[in-house]
Amino acid sequence: GHRGRKRYRISPVDLWRSIMIQSFIKYSILAFIGSIAPAMVMNIEKRVLLWAGLGGMLGFCTAFAFNPSSLFFGMLQIFAGTLVVGIYSEIMAIFLKNPSTVFCISGIFPLVPGISAYQTMKFLVENNLNKAAFYAVDTALKAFTIAFGIMIVTALFRFIRRTGRKAP
Repeated sequence: GHRGRKRYRISPVDLWRSIMIQSFIKYSILAFIGSIAPAMVMNIEKRVLLWAGLGGMLGFCTAFAFNPSSLFFGMLQIFAGTLVVGIYSEIMAIFLKNPSTVFCISGIFPLVPGISAYQTMKFLVENNLNKAAFYAVDTALKAFTIAFGIMIVTALFRFIRRTGRKAP
């Protein structure tokens, strides 16, 4: 049979790595598109559109990197992703001379707990109040995590700007 041909076997670790890399690339592209769409709805300038998409992609990749085996992001993942989006937004606001909210709002879209919100409504309609309450709390906590992350970064950059102006 197989004279002269080498048979290559892929180890389970290499197969897992290959799948994770493909997933990372696929979800990065989807996060990029998922950030550009709300930016287009907000009617932001075309010259900053791609930069807004990049911010969402960076935030999502940060969250995904914390636990690549699950797309059901925990609060730590969302917090880390939000910090990256916030820092990115503040820096791009300076370089591209646009408000940071242009980058921040579109950038957090991939991190918004839409699945949890959907599950909340689904279980409410099905009259399963225990599961609805669980998902409602999960959604609210994740939303507060996003708000807290943005608030920390905004306060930090505002503090840096104020102390920079007071220096002689």
